Amino acid sequence: MKIDLQENTVSIYGNIISASDFDAIKNTLEPLKNERLIVLKIYDSLVINSSIIGYLMKLTKQEGVAITLYTGQEILYELLEDLGLIETFSVKKL
Repeated sequence: MKIDLQENTVSIYGNIISASDFDAIKNTLEPLKNERLIVLKIYDSLVINSSIIGYLMKLTKQEGVAITLYTGQEILYELLEDLGLIETFSVKKL
């Protein structure tokens, strides 16, 4: 997995699989939690783990950060739709 950061936009390439992937994503997003909006682009991963979903929920609900999540994979979009998170994270397709 590779993470690129430009201002408030975080781009993630490759599969999000391990606990270390979660740690890397969290460590990248943590300094951005003072922003009003974080744009998260997940290009390749078919899934994101519950730890990431929980952390993103914390950012939106407790920290008041708006998240816009773009996904490059239809399967991930459908997963987020099934979980009822399309509106919460303003999910869009790349």
